Amino acid sequence: YEGRDKPEQIKYFIKDAIETYDVTYVLLVGGLKNQFFARPKDDANQGSKDWYVPVRYTNLYDKPKFPLKSDDDIFDPGSISDLYYADIYDGEGNFSSWDPNNDGVFAAWGKEGVKDDLDIDMVPDVYVGRLACRSIKEVKTVVNKIITYETTNVGQSDWFNRVTVFSGDGFLDQQDLNFQWDTTGLKNSPYTIYAQSFNKEGEKSTIDTIPILIDRSQKTSISFKHNDHVNPGVSDGYPAPPVAEIVTISPGDVLGFNDLTYTPGENEAYCNNFNPWANISYENGVLTIRGKTYDPKPYGNLSDIHVWIKDNDGLVIFSEWRNDTEMYYEGEWVTGEKTLYGRGGALSYMPETFEREILWASNGRLTGLQDVLQEWKRGSGFVFLSGHGSPNTWGDHFPGVPGNRQHASFTGLSVIRLKRPLMPIDSLSNGEKLPITVIGGCHNSQFNVSMITSVLDILPYYFTFLPERHMWTYGVAVPECFSWRLVRSPRGGSIATIGNTGLGYGMPGKDLTTGGGDGWISIEFFRQYGSENETVLGAAHSQAITSYIQTHDMSDFEAGHAKTVQQWVLLGDPSLMIGGY
Repeated sequence: YEGRDKPEQIKYFIKDAIETYDVTYVLLVGGLKNQFFARPKDDANQGSKDWYVPVRYTNLYDKPKFPLKSDDDIFDPGSISDLYYADIYDGEGNFSSWDPNNDGVFAAWGKEGVKDDLDIDMVPDVYVGRLACRSIKEVKTVVNKIITYETTNVGQSDWFNRVTVFSGDGFLDQQDLNFQWDTTGLKNSPYTIYAQSFNKEGEKSTIDTIPILIDRSQKTSISFKHNDHVNPGVSDGYPAPPVAEIVTISPGDVLGFNDLTYTPGENEAYCNNFNPWANISYENGVLTIRGKTYDPKPYGNLSDIHVWIKDNDGLVIFSEWRNDTEMYYEGEWVTGEKTLYGRGGALSYMPETFEREILWASNGRLTGLQDVLQEWKRGSGFVFLSGHGSPNTWGDHFPGVPGNRQHASFTGLSVIRLKRPLMPIDSLSNGEKLPITVIGGCHNSQFNVSMITSVLDILPYYFTFLPERHMWTYGVAVPECFSWRLVRSPRGGSIATIGNTGLGYGMPGKDLTTGGGDGWISIEFFRQYGSENETVLGAAHSQAITSYIQTHDMSDFEAGHAKTVQQWVLLGDPSLMIGGY
C-alpha cells in the first residue's frame, strides 16, 4: 500500500478493507518486539523498526491550563495514538492523513516552528483495539482469555454483575480562605491564632493553635507550615472528623518591621500554581491567613472554618468565618453514584442489577496494595481506577492531600518495585473472573516502554545536558506498561483495558464531571454501556470518543480536549461482546 511511512501504509490498508469488505472492527496484534530493550520511536511521527505493528505518534505539545500549569513545562512531546487508525475519513469523506498541510509532521499542535494541523475531525470510522503482544506466548495467553470469556456465558455469573471502583483525592482544590488580619495599631506582644472547622453534620475539628509574636523591632520571620498529615483527627484513618490547618504562619513566627511574601512551590503546596491557596503575605501590617478546611469522608465537599485571634490577655481581637468552603475528592466523585452539575459519576450510569464495590481513600477501604489485591481476586465485570499513574504504577491521595503529596500519596498497584512481591500486578489471582478495566491516570497505557529505556529515562534528571526521553518511568526498569500487563497476565488481571498513553487531564474541583478530560471520557464509557446499551467493547469505547468530540470545543488547545481523545487507547479486542454470548 502507498504511504509516507508504515503507519500510513497500514491506515490505507484499513481504508481498503472498509471499502472492500465493509469491516467494522480492526484488531492490531503486536507491540514492541522486546521487553528488555526496544526503541520506542524511529522519528517524531512513528515507531516502526522495533515494533511488530507500528504506532503513530502525534506531535501535540500540550501545555494545559490545568492541572499542570506551572513555571515548569510539563508536557508530552506527542503521544501514541491508535485513534489514528480508526479515523479513516475526514468530515467530507476524504482520507484523513492527520497531516492536512502536508508538511510531513503528523497531528501537530503547539510544536515550535511547525504549523498546527487544525482540520482533523478525530471521529472513529471503525472500531480499533490493540493486543500489544511481544511474543507468541503472549498472543496465545490473551487469545485464550478472550475465547474463554466469550464462550462461557460470564454475563450470568455473580462476579460479572459487580462493578468495583478504586479512587481517592485527585487534586488539592482548596479555596483561598483569604483572612485579612490588620495588625496596624496593635502593641508589640504575643498573640495566638486559632482555627477550627465544622461539617454540615455538626462534627468539628481539633483546634489548630499558632502562637506568634508581633515585635516591630525585629525582622519579620514567617515560615510555611503544611502538616495536616499529623493532625490527631486523621491519625486513626478514614473517614475522619473535619480538618482545619493554617499554613501561612507557624508557631513562633514574628511579625516585624518589614513586609514579607512567599509563594510555595508544588512540592510544598500542591496545585497552588493553579489555584493560589497557600501564598504567604505580610504587607503594610496586614497578615493574610490562608490554609485548609475539609471534611475527609465520602462526598464531604463542604465545610465551615472559624479563625479567631486572642491577645496576650485572652481577649478576642479578630474573628471571622468562611462558610460552605468547597473541596472535592475528584476521583471519588468521578467513579461514584452522585450527580454534580447535571452529570453523574460512573456508577450512576451502571444498571441497577450491578453490585457496587466502592473502595475509596475517604471510606477507609483503600489504603494500598493489599486492598487492591484482595478485592480484585473476587472478580468484577468492570473495574474503574481513577487517580494518578505512570507506565509502572497507579495510585492516588488521601482526602485533602494532607501534608502535601509526599505524605498523602499511596500506591494501589504497580508493575514492578524493589520489595516483595517484586511484580505486584502479576500477583492478581482472579483467574477467569476478568473485568474490563478503565484506568484514569497519566501514562498507564503508554505501551512503548522496555526495561533498559525505562532505566535510561532517569539520566537527564542528573545530567541535564542529555535530552529527555519522556518515558515517565523515573529510572525504574518497567518491562511492560501497567495497562497491558493487566491484559497479558495468565493468572487473571483484565480481559481488556482502556487508558491514556500520555498525560491524562483531570479537572480539579467542582468541574470534575463536566469539564472534560480524563474523568469525562471515562464516565462516558460507563454511560455508553449502562444507559446507551453499547454492549460491544469497541463500540462503547468509540462512542465515548465520538460523544466527547460532539460535546466539547475541540479547538480549545489549552483545555486538552484533542489530546484526551487521541491518547485514549483500547488494549483489547474491539469486537468483544461484554459479558460474552
